[in-house]
Amino acid sequence: KIQQVLDEANRDKLMSKSLQRGEDANFDQVLMSLSCVAENCLPSLLSTLFEWYSRQNPPDEPVGASQRHGTKNKGEKDYQSEKRDLAVDFIYCLVLIEVLKQLPYHPGHDDLIQHVINQAFRHFKFKEGVQSSPNGTTINAIADLYAEVLGVLALSRFPAVRKRFTTELKELRSRDQNTLTTQNIISLLMGMKFFRVKMHPIEELQACVQFLHECGTYFLEVKDKDIKHALAGLFVEILLPVAAVVKHEVNVPVLKNFVEMMYMTTYDLAPKKKHILALTPLVTCLLCVSQKQFFLNNWPSFLAFCLSKLKDKEPKMARVALESLYRLLWVYMIRVKCESNATTNSRLQSIVQSLFPKGAKTIMPKDTPLNIFVKIIQFIAQERLDFAMREIIFDLLCVGKPTKIFSPVSPERMSIGLRAFLVIADSLQQKDGDPPMPQTVSSLPSGNTLRF
Repeated sequence: KIQQVLDEANRDKLMSKSLQRGEDANFDQVLMSLSCVAENCLPSLLSTLFEWYSRQNPPDEPVGASQRHGTKNKGEKDYQSEKRDLAVDFIYCLVLIEVLKQLPYHPGHDDLIQHVINQAFRHFKFKEGVQSSPNGTTINAIADLYAEVLGVLALSRFPAVRKRFTTELKELRSRDQNTLTTQNIISLLMGMKFFRVKMHPIEELQACVQFLHECGTYFLEVKDKDIKHALAGLFVEILLPVAAVVKHEVNVPVLKNFVEMMYMTTYDLAPKKKHILALTPLVTCLLCVSQKQFFLNNWPSFLAFCLSKLKDKEPKMARVALESLYRLLWVYMIRVKCESNATTNSRLQSIVQSLFPKGAKTIMPKDTPLNIFVKIIQFIAQERLDFAMREIIFDLLCVGKPTKIFSPVSPERMSIGLRAFLVIADSLQQKDGDPPMPQTVSSLPSGNTLRF
């Protein structure tokens, strides 16, 4: 596999396209086999893997050897040499991810675990000049791969990962606060982006949320905008999967305290121009993992804010507002199960009038994937079917409206109405139950699919 990467003629082809999961079925089977074998003999597999990795990274060759190649080929040689090292790291991480999935069956082995943690955290240090390097994209991908390794490791060895992260962050915070330190802190934070909260047993949930609480305290204290935004992004990555499955856990004191500690400051900062894109998703996540009464008390004002941003001239802002809206609506309709009829109708009317203005031929925001609007109607129909049909779908399909021969119709609006009607009818026929929370489907650095 390494030789294939080195022989690749196209320098612009990303290494991930050659090595990622899903690109080579035979290679994927080898990785899956190693995962199966690891269930029975993980320690010896890890030890052998460490030895293989060491052999792939021998001490640097003597100076004379590079001189023999001549200076003309030195640049190409350095590029190929670096590319080989990166391919080794890529494959090493792919194997680690598969083998470490079986770690819950193997208590102990702290020396092996510490070795992996040391290697991972070495890759979470900011390197100047990476962006200008021909292998820059791959170097960043390797750091993300080690973050994925750490995410798998944390599922069964969270205390060890947490301890190392806390130590590293404390050391960076004690340094002179300059641009380099800031970049190193952000790189360290990104190393935790695949950490996932364990919902059961309750002790592990409490430990995970206590870690978020510590990071939250830092978020509230830190003045640097870039670090604040990096922390906000990290919280969103970690909290979205929680929001999709959380039920009675919202009442666990440590989670309740975390939301209450974070919410008002984040909510107050979110509308400010320099924070709006980074903090709006975080406010959404905090509401989505909050207790029912906290949600009902605080979401109306934030809902009004999101609705006001649907017409924003900045397309990215309009999209962020819409994604916040449809996650909040899911919590309101599916988990909270609405409020009184009059209050619920009022809330839904304000949403519908913003998304599908009466008499307009367009939808808001424009140029948005139609499936988002279809899902919004589906969520509403789950608890208020009559409202969804009469107030939304009939209007989109112009049911009962006098038609003039030359009156223009909106294909987008009609498409949304028809698709929503079919989704709702099929769900009723299949007795599907509640639809899941809107997921962000993306690919992990390894090529595995990530859904949250």
